[in-house]
Amino acid sequence: MKKINLSLIPATLLLLSYSGYAQFGNLRNKVENTVNKVKSKPDKTGTSEIKTSEVNKTENETGATIKTVPNESTNTGKTYFLYNDIKTIPGATFYFSDKPFGNSHEGAKTNFKSSDFIYGRLELNNQTIQDAFKLTPLDKTYYVICNFGVVNGDNGKYAQIRYDCLKLQPEDINKTAFNFDILPDPAKASTGVGMNYEHGFDATHISGGVMYPIIDESNFPNDGNYTIQLQFYFQPVDGWGKGLPKSSDWPGVNGAFKFSFHSCDVTAIKNNATLVYQNVRTAISTLHAMPDWWPKTSRTLPDASLSNAALEAMIKAALSSEGSVLVRFAVANDSPGGLWIIQKNDLDIPTYQSLAENIYTIYKQDGKCFLGDVSIAKNYLGGGKYGKPYVRNINFKTSGYGTMIDCSAIK
Repeated sequence: MKKINLSLIPATLLLLSYSGYAQFGNLRNKVENTVNKVKSKPDKTGTSEIKTSEVNKTENETGATIKTVPNESTNTGKTYFLYNDIKTIPGATFYFSDKPFGNSHEGAKTNFKSSDFIYGRLELNNQTIQDAFKLTPLDKTYYVICNFGVVNGDNGKYAQIRYDCLKLQPEDINKTAFNFDILPDPAKASTGVGMNYEHGFDATHISGGVMYPIIDESNFPNDGNYTIQLQFYFQPVDGWGKGLPKSSDWPGVNGAFKFSFHSCDVTAIKNNATLVYQNVRTAISTLHAMPDWWPKTSRTLPDASLSNAALEAMIKAALSSEGSVLVRFAVANDSPGGLWIIQKNDLDIPTYQSLAENIYTIYKQDGKCFLGDVSIAKNYLGGGKYGKPYVRNINFKTSGYGTMIDCSAIK
């Protein structure tokens, strides 16, 4: 395995728990939290090829010529990635634009300013994403690993990022092209970035806009022109499910674009990063079909005070008081015991009864649909008697069941 030589400082692990991820093995356990300067080794051909786009000819900051012709490999000199000897996927090409791509790379360019939004597109030559990268899912999630290098003049460095895996949707892996965000407009951000290496794609630590985390003073100490190098790769597994140990066996693709950095844009970049984080979390967690756990048939309860009409009225009133509108509710049939559970205080005196069945809700708020649930209770009146049922708690955006759902998917 060819590793990039690092100027080592006493090792500290990355913010994510790389050592726990069986597929990655020792992928990051020798990478320091601070990387000063990376010295690149040539690949097997003696050059490092970067895919770019748009017919043009210019000098990059490494002193090498970039001839930006679509679908052609060009030599840009050194690369500054964690591993620089990955197995290049034949015919794989990165394209970049300041607008989201559609079904082609129309509008691709190679020169950007730090005030621009930036998007990427990866096109493969008659291969699907899954076949080209030899993907295997982790906890049902498909992904590719990404790397950045930042080049300024004759010097470059590996740009370490917190979240370094891009989530692929199930429908993406069988396509021959993949559109993704780099520095996206918050309103258009959709690509999920992040990974929990032991349990799959971790939605609790998800991020977006994969380049936002590397915009800091250590990577861009001065205003001026830089070259941003981007790499996607994946570590395939053998027949035993173990990740191949040699990085030279990991399929991947490199690309590059020019980036004119101005520190006056930093405030806007940081604000955009926060908004992208919020919007991508929402986009990733949004369901586009009814969840499997939603009851196929809503249970009819044997208590006359809990008829469907009575339940609907009390749930509507409770949600309305919180500024939400009930769309649907369903009573689960998952209680093995009685209908009510008696709740007592520290003196063992009953205080109220809670309904044993889960009541799931779909409600609308600000024109968007969400999943939730409510709990129903009866207060203790004394003498073994209880009052009328009411909604005791409303759980908005139920944890563990997803949050937002596409309103058109509700059935």
